[in-house]
Amino acid sequence: MTRDTFAALLAWTPFLAGGFLWNIVISLATMAIGTPAGYLLARGRLNGSRVAGFLTAAARVPPTFVLIYYLAYLLPPEIVLGPLALPLPGWVKASLALAVAVTGFVSDNALQALRHLKRGERVEALYFVPAWTTYFLIIVMASSTASVIGVPEIVQRANTVIAAIGDSGAILAVYLYVMAFFLVFCWPLARLLGYARVRLGRRAGSEVGVRVSPESPAGTEAVLATSSRGDAGVDPDATPDDSFELPVAPASVAAIQSRVETVCGERLDPAALFRLSLAVEELVTNVVKYGHAGGEPIRVAVRHDDSRVTVDLAYGGPQFDPFRDAPKPDLTADIDERHIGGLGIHLVANMIDEAVYHHSGGTNAIRLVMLRPGAHAGATAS
Repeated sequence: MTRDTFAALLAWTPFLAGGFLWNIVISLATMAIGTPAGYLLARGRLNGSRVAGFLTAAARVPPTFVLIYYLAYLLPPEIVLGPLALPLPGWVKASLALAVAVTGFVSDNALQALRHLKRGERVEALYFVPAWTTYFLIIVMASSTASVIGVPEIVQRANTVIAAIGDSGAILAVYLYVMAFFLVFCWPLARLLGYARVRLGRRAGSEVGVRVSPESPAGTEAVLATSSRGDAGVDPDATPDDSFELPVAPASVAAIQSRVETVCGERLDPAALFRLSLAVEELVTNVVKYGHAGGEPIRVAVRHDDSRVTVDLAYGGPQFDPFRDAPKPDLTADIDERHIGGLGIHLVANMIDEAVYHHSGGTNAIRLVMLRPGAHAGATAS
């Protein structure tokens, strides 16, 4: 960077800062529109509304960049209500386009928070706050797409600065300077959110990973089915929707994941199905890599009732509770300093509504539970 370019950037800083304020305004407006819309959809899904589930799925699909273009030309420059003419500037159209993705995100995360609240897990429900704030930071960065319809945010103003300087060699310097605005705004908040998650994690009383310790040597299936925590209401005599066994081999991971998705697809909303599928993939992968099953197959059974869907995984090998015995990841450490391992199980524990591990007769057994729309612990879906 030459001295002239550096001097020019300092001179144009107030102009660029004014553009960045537009990014913040667009982002706040986006969250203000998408948050209540997503919350209403979450309430509807909690009550078993298929329409709310469909609208949530639809909100996840459209590309924001295309939506901004579409709304820019579809919506008029102003809305006339009798004697009033309400202007509809470009930044409002950009906010509406970005709010579609926010609506889907809030619907998924607020649904989990509402389920936690119904189970009396107030601390776990507070995870919604750092998740919402993290998405706000994503929207701040995505707000630069508003430049394509002429909104005078920082990227659009950066192009003005480049043209005013008149030096093609200054392009990189200008855009790096623009990136610095986003970094200075987002990085401190991201660090604060990491701290908040750690604090919540220490206070959370999650039942995920509860170890079943039966007083009598009952069979694995019976113990899991009658456990008072994590599996209440599962009928041990219920015929599985699907049950099968496959060899403990890499090719089985995708096969098990696919069959679980097929069986559960009509019984869970897309977000819950996605989380369950990821959890199954992670756990089965760990069994294949580290389970030492000794040639025994992995047995899978899928069941459902009015309030929940359960996936049972049973396999041989040494006793190992993935929820308790896996190394705990240090989420506060920098990426370069973190030890390998443990993060996948940590993610599983935060994706699944309830889970139980048990070992009996040389068999490891894991039951994963996802609540169906409208259900909470001890309740029935409407």
